Amino acid sequence: MKKIAALFLSFALLFSFVTSVQAEAKPISVWVGEEQIQLGESEPILEKGTTLVPAKLILEELDFTVDWDQANKAVIAEKGGLVLALQIGNHTAYVNNAEKQLLVAPKIIEGTTYVPLRFVSEAAGYVVSWSSEQRTVSLEATEASRGFLWKVENAGNTVYLLGSIHIANEAMYPLRSEILNAYKESDYLVVEADISKANDPKIQELVLDLSTYKDGTTLKDHVSAETYEKIGKILAEIGLAANALDAYKPWSVSNTISYFAANKEGFDPAIGIDAYFLQQAIVSQQPIIELESFELQLKMFDEFSDELQEEMLDGSIESYYAENSDIEAVSEMWVTGNEEQLLALTLDTATNGELYKALLEDRNIPMVDKVKSYLNEKEGKTYFVVVGAAHMLGEHGLVPLLEKAGFTVTRQ
Repeated sequence: MKKIAALFLSFALLFSFVTSVQAEAKPISVWVGEEQIQLGESEPILEKGTTLVPAKLILEELDFTVDWDQANKAVIAEKGGLVLALQIGNHTAYVNNAEKQLLVAPKIIEGTTYVPLRFVSEAAGYVVSWSSEQRTVSLEATEASRGFLWKVENAGNTVYLLGSIHIANEAMYPLRSEILNAYKESDYLVVEADISKANDPKIQELVLDLSTYKDGTTLKDHVSAETYEKIGKILAEIGLAANALDAYKPWSVSNTISYFAANKEGFDPAIGIDAYFLQQAIVSQQPIIELESFELQLKMFDEFSDELQEEMLDGSIESYYAENSDIEAVSEMWVTGNEEQLLALTLDTATNGELYKALLEDRNIPMVDKVKSYLNEKEGKTYFVVVGAAHMLGEHGLVPLLEKAGFTVTRQ
């Protein structure tokens, strides 16, 4: 074993030496499409298989706005709704507040801040490839997410309707400029519920009150033995006790398992589309209006029939184990802005009358009434309304209901 270990060590030392010689003979070059990025005297360096490049130069080349946080020794870069944060010496970086681990931490070399090229490029939506022969890193741009945006105008007022995905992954960013510009023009941000308040003790108390049993029964008393066993297996897989959710009602457990399933696929509500705009509004102190409330939404779930709750729970379990995740398809639909797929998704919901009525029909009508009130105001204001994309189309969708009310609704 010692001879084998020594042999591998020799190859490792030899390979490192050869790599070093090659690096001196031919510096690494970085290309975006057909254009080489000019990095001046601050050449890329290779460390532990990771290419590090000057932060400001590369990020500005990729159309980011770059700031330096002196107090925290951190680079903050923003582009199209995508916010990157990298701290000197820290292997944890952030993409829209979601933690990401780096193989090599950012560092300062001779006064210049260096960051991992692949990390910032892929976070920005570029496809990255490496040619060892040419010692080149190539970045190929992908198109910004199209999403679902409509515009309505009346009496000097403007309402932008953005169909959101509440849980997202990095591939959904950056957002196209039309969406960002519509938000920047707006006086108000309007959302279903202000999820930035989710950790408020009063909200937490409300969630606990509505989602748990208080009659002495537990989850096991309200679902089939087979379903309960499947829940226990999922909880065990993620390191929780099999009875960890016994106090909760099926609709709440369904939402929890759906979160676990999405999280496995790299999706996170912290980087959802509405979460992004809420964060922007908080930073800029823009007024935030709620179309609904946490209480309304929680009570909607709590009033579902026992049959529907268990059906939802079974669907969540199925999604957790599915090879091809539905959330991935929904994400792709949003990125491409495919209206036909969005309508099909809405119509699928309509196959369950109870779910459709509660989730869409009964909620869309008061939503439209509020949007109409914005359009009929005298102040001449602009509202940026972000609601789940499934609310937009179909017989009871916001867009058709506004058109029936006499407004012209234009897809942007």
